Amino acid sequence: MLKVISGPMFSGKSVELIRQVNRYKIAGKRVMVFKFSADTRYSATEAASYDGLTTWAIPVSTAAEIESRVTPEHEVVVIDEIQFFDDNIVDLILSYVRRGMDVVVGGLNLDFRGEPFILQGGTKNMGDILGRADFIHLLHAICTARVNGKICGSEATRTQRLKNGEPVRADEPLVQIGSAESYEARCIAHHYVL
Repeated sequence: MLKVISGPMFSGKSVELIRQVNRYKIAGKRVMVFKFSADTRYSATEAASYDGLTTWAIPVSTAAEIESRVTPEHEVVVIDEIQFFDDNIVDLILSYVRRGMDVVVGGLNLDFRGEPFILQGGTKNMGDILGRADFIHLLHAICTARVNGKICGSEATRTQRLKNGEPVRADEPLVQIGSAESYEARCIAHHYVL
């Protein structure tokens, strides 16, 4: 079974992913957890949420590295921040599902421009993963755009990248790992692409 946990930044994706890991561990399943190695915002060796929840994870940067570490004895493969991996990740996770493994992945469904997040290699995107999911847990955040001095507070479905407090141009590089210093959750009405 392929479970996808997705949504904008600050929506609780990593919290839900860690919850899933804990459930599998309670059930006595043999679980392998991976995180994208360049994402060291909260921890270099753990899948971590911005509010402090963590679970042990192996830092990797390619689908091939994951494949080299998963053995037939593993029952569950969990991958955090899957949007940062290469195109091969799609075929890899589907091969695990066909073998009867549970696969849980967490990641941004849309990039800062509001488009399906393109995987490294550029031939596949998060839509290729979401479209094959058996279960999708689509999360929302709270729009933190300021309107007349107050936070909007609507359901946020987008991630706004900011520079000096202003939206960046659409031609900025796709991947820039950051947190509240560079990003805000936004509703569609307050998400801007320049």
